Amino acid sequence: MPEQRPYSDGQTPRGRHAAQPSPAAQDQRRVSAQRLPAARSVRAGRAEHAGRAAAQPVQRVASAAEQGGSQVVGNAAGQSVRSRATQGAARSQRAPKKGGPWRVVFWVALAVLVASLVALGVIAFSYWQGQNSYNQVADQAFGAPDDIAAAPLSELTVDWDALTAINPDTVGWIYVPGTPINYPIVHTTDDEKYLTHDFQGSEGWIATFGAIFLAAANAPDFTDANNIMYGHHLNDGSMFAAIAGFDDQVQFDAHRTVYLLTPKATYRLRTFALVHVAANDPLAQTSFADAAEQTAYVQDKIDRSVVQVSDVPAASELTRTFALATCDNLPSDGRYVLYASIEESSGDASGTTVNPLDADAIDAAAKEAA
Repeated sequence: MPEQRPYSDGQTPRGRHAAQPSPAAQDQRRVSAQRLPAARSVRAGRAEHAGRAAAQPVQRVASAAEQGGSQVVGNAAGQSVRSRATQGAARSQRAPKKGGPWRVVFWVALAVLVASLVALGVIAFSYWQGQNSYNQVADQAFGAPDDIAAAPLSELTVDWDALTAINPDTVGWIYVPGTPINYPIVHTTDDEKYLTHDFQGSEGWIATFGAIFLAAANAPDFTDANNIMYGHHLNDGSMFAAIAGFDDQVQFDAHRTVYLLTPKATYRLRTFALVHVAANDPLAQTSFADAAEQTAYVQDKIDRSVVQVSDVPAASELTRTFALATCDNLPSDGRYVLYASIEESSGDASGTTVNPLDADAIDAAAKEAA
């Protein structure tokens, strides 16, 4: 126990100075105080050592993590590169190479398109050139009055000298109001010539206009019992193409009048039938053995008409007929033939219908009489 010394007033002091330790206790405390820093230093050293020991695994873990992460990143980068390489190879296998078959197809299609446009342009020019040639002839030789229906037939004139100067085979002019039919008519002993030659003698190298021609079997003055005229059916509607459109009842009714002009006479014709026949139909008959045969022929055309006509005279009264024939431009290769008869005429329109079989007998009789 430490020794306690009383204060002089005899009272026991209170507070921190209430008792003072003895010198021995103080020495012990000094020794303890000296040992305490050493112990603290030992503990601190142990703690520092423990901290370093603990830190080393963390550092190793962190290092390993860093190394693992870099390896993962490296692996991922490698896999990404390999993946892109694989995808690129796959795309290179799937995608067509530049200049492949599709490019060839494109250029071929472009070439075909250009060639088609050029061909269409050439065809259009050919049609224009052919029709323009006939327009020039019409401007030079024939001008229809504005109100041709009210004009006397004697006022319809054609410059025959101008036409024969261009083509000596000229025998007539045909005009159908409201249609492109407004052409000269030629006649020869060869029905093939004007299938390919136009009125001025040109041969169309794309659009073959030819010319409107009277059948070789007919007399050139249109005085036969049945006078047959032929014309092409062109795709631009020129020549006799309008006739194929008359299979429509409205169109037929709107174009019943046909004007036929010759150097000797002028005729106003009125249509009475439109037949659609095969190319080998035996309708190209220009004369008949007798009146009964002619009547049967006319009645057959009336009966076979593809349009209805209410004001047709009796077949026996139609002793002089005119036929306008053209192709139908169908796969069947048929013909449209428009039939007309004389409604009015002026000039020397008389004609004697002679059967060719009788002509030989007449010539023989004339020679005997001589």
